[in-house]
Amino acid sequence: MQSPRGARRVCTLVIATALIAKLVSALPALAQGSEQIFERAATRIVQIRIVEADSGAKSAIGTGFVVGKEGELATNYHVIADLVHEPEHYRAEWVDAAGEGHPITLLGFDLVRDIAVLQAERAFAKPFKLHKGALRNGRRIYAVGNPFDLGMSIVEGAYNGFVEHSFYERIHFTGSLNPGMSGGPALLEDGSVVGINVASSGNQVSYLIPVDDLRRLLERIRAPGYELPEDRSLELREQLWRHQQRYFSAILEATPQMVQLGSYQAPGRLAPFFHCWGGFSEKKRHNARRHRCQTVDHIYLSDRIHIDVIQLRHRQIESDVLSPTRFYQLYSRFFERNWSELDGSDEDFSEFRCAVEFVETGGLVFKTAFCARRYLEFEGLYDVMFKAAHLGEPNTGFETALALTGISFENARALSRRYLEAIRWSE
Repeated sequence: MQSPRGARRVCTLVIATALIAKLVSALPALAQGSEQIFERAATRIVQIRIVEADSGAKSAIGTGFVVGKEGELATNYHVIADLVHEPEHYRAEWVDAAGEGHPITLLGFDLVRDIAVLQAERAFAKPFKLHKGALRNGRRIYAVGNPFDLGMSIVEGAYNGFVEHSFYERIHFTGSLNPGMSGGPALLEDGSVVGINVASSGNQVSYLIPVDDLRRLLERIRAPGYELPEDRSLELREQLWRHQQRYFSAILEATPQMVQLGSYQAPGRLAPFFHCWGGFSEKKRHNARRHRCQTVDHIYLSDRIHIDVIQLRHRQIESDVLSPTRFYQLYSRFFERNWSELDGSDEDFSEFRCAVEFVETGGLVFKTAFCARRYLEFEGLYDVMFKAAHLGEPNTGFETALALTGISFENARALSRRYLEAIRWSE
């Protein structure tokens, strides 16, 4: 006769054996997760091509995926930007499995969040479900797209929350996104879309647009009475204007973090969406303390123009060996140097025009230069370089520079003035 204890051991052994068998049987399914996801998703993901109308040659490629029962496809704005800027010279098509192109038209776009929705002339298979709810860091994600025009592929990676210090939400995706995958879906195990492939910094650091941004764009497009203006540049300008007002208002309303450089206090991190670095260098004839900050955001306006790149740089220098005259010569050379990364051509911008003034604020006298160039195609937007140098000390100085892109003239003046007024002498 078996004892109760022995019976319990047998029961426990049977349960454990069953659990092991169940886990073993599940291993192939787990190992084939990406294969199964790709197989279920492939018929609803297409290549998007932007074609130069006269020659029929490809101008840009990306990826799109089905988001509506009537042939709606989602992708990135930067994939289809030529349709907005020069619709008379470009057309869009989606490409089937046989490599044949089929026409698609633009329904709507969100320039700031880099998403667009297109309309095909036929219905596809069941549209993707858009995921709702929060995710925990480490959750497995599968990004699908057509890298380098090599054919559809799937990349496994992990969700790492939202990118810190960004004005607009971006998902940090640990996985390799490559050119051509832009606009493709990032999927969970159940096949629902959690984000849209948008960019990569290399070394397994990539970025996704949260699916909630796409959901809001679809709601706007599907609302009664919605229609994209025939002149798409009108919609583009309106989106740009609304954005720059929100963006720079957030900077003007924020309390900047101050940084100490020698005897000077100056604004460092102007708002939460800035990254900052510092440094010190010791030369034969002078020492220099440096501080530099830059926004992590940028908005793709065209292949030649990215806006919302804001940079600031402080440099405090001092010398115990140079005479006041020699020190002033060195100081002047530093002030005259162009340090920013602003570039561009005369196709997009006017020439910089500068105003040089001597300004007293907070008991300090500064030589300032305010230089602006206007956007030729976008009325009311400017790039601005603002520079200032404190005058009056024989062997120490503080010079600073602020670079602003895609800003109204009024906001640029207000931000430059506030920036200068925040600098203080602090013994």
